[in-house]
Amino acid sequence: MALPLSYHWRNLFVRKATTALTVLVIAAVVGTFAWVIGFVAALNRALSVASDPRKIIVLQRGGTSETNSAISPEEFNRLTQLTDVERDPDTGRELISPEMFWQTQLPRVRDGGATRANVAVRGVTEMAFLVHRNVRPQGATISTGLPEVIVGLSAAKQFSGLNIGDTLRLGFAENREFKVVGYFSADGGPMESEIWAYLPLLQSAYGRTGYSAASLRLREGADPAATIAQMAGAAIQLSGQTEGDYWRSQSSMVRIYQGVCYVLIGMMTLAAMFSIANTMFATVAGRTREIAMLRTIGFSGGQVLRGFMLESTLLALLGGALGCAACWAWLQFVGHTKDMFGTSTFTAMAFDIRMTPVIVLISLAMVAVVGVLGAVFPARRAAQTQVIRALREE
Repeated sequence: MALPLSYHWRNLFVRKATTALTVLVIAAVVGTFAWVIGFVAALNRALSVASDPRKIIVLQRGGTSETNSAISPEEFNRLTQLTDVERDPDTGRELISPEMFWQTQLPRVRDGGATRANVAVRGVTEMAFLVHRNVRPQGATISTGLPEVIVGLSAAKQFSGLNIGDTLRLGFAENREFKVVGYFSADGGPMESEIWAYLPLLQSAYGRTGYSAASLRLREGADPAATIAQMAGAAIQLSGQTEGDYWRSQSSMVRIYQGVCYVLIGMMTLAAMFSIANTMFATVAGRTREIAMLRTIGFSGGQVLRGFMLESTLLALLGGALGCAACWAWLQFVGHTKDMFGTSTFTAMAFDIRMTPVIVLISLAMVAVVGVLGAVFPARRAAQTQVIRALREE
């Protein structure tokens, strides 16, 4: 017969100060762990959207991003030599989108404008919506004659001044006013953090005649590597990457940040494990006679061992539940939407961190394992208690 669960639950609150301190340490670890898992999941979700194998990002030779790339109209026209570009079934035009990439600084919503971020402004034509098929306007779209912009939903949530009807000042001297007339979604991908305007109007605002980059869509079954190789040849002399490769290269700084977070989580997990072990050692030391009585009335050493490990697991889960609740409350307080700079574009990519049931289950599973590992040695000590010696102690 095993010891009842209520017995172990009551024993957690006998030493209130020690238990409370341990629970707080565990809660801090689990809260941070849950946030990092949510951060990684949100980032991976955003980047997974930008991984269309049939979409190629075209840059100037030597360019590492749209920010430091420049393609002249003559160079852009050479792309018509590519043999595997998909065509619009209605017009027969090749699906190649000329695009201009710029940045504007906007205040963040979450801190009331105390900090600002570089937000991407992309000049496009109607062709962009055929190439970037996950971009879907919600309501009005860009005008070819009026200085208007549409804004990604993630950008609208993260940065100020991007509500419909607001005026955005663009141009070298910020002397051109563009009105926000609509939003667009991009399935939560990087483009949802951008502002889109009609290409010729944006070129005029910044005094540009060329493009930053181009995006094209390959026909079904085409080999992206063969198209990229053809593009790099003497006839065209441009570089290209699949969309997935391009965005992975832009997120390398974020991967480093993730690595640092994982190291910190590992250190905090060890701290939680030692805290649990310390609490359980103190519990065993203070309950020597009680353990001896349990052995005397028929409970085996194995049952005592499992009982103390159960207490440790309950302690860990209590802290884990508090940590998950604290992480959820923190996200409610500061907001779900965060942003991170790209490696070479230095423009902000916004994404939503959510406390999903999966993240809660992963966090509680992790802390349960920590609870078991932290209780192994104290529980073994309790199971090996010598009954006669313990009963003689005062």
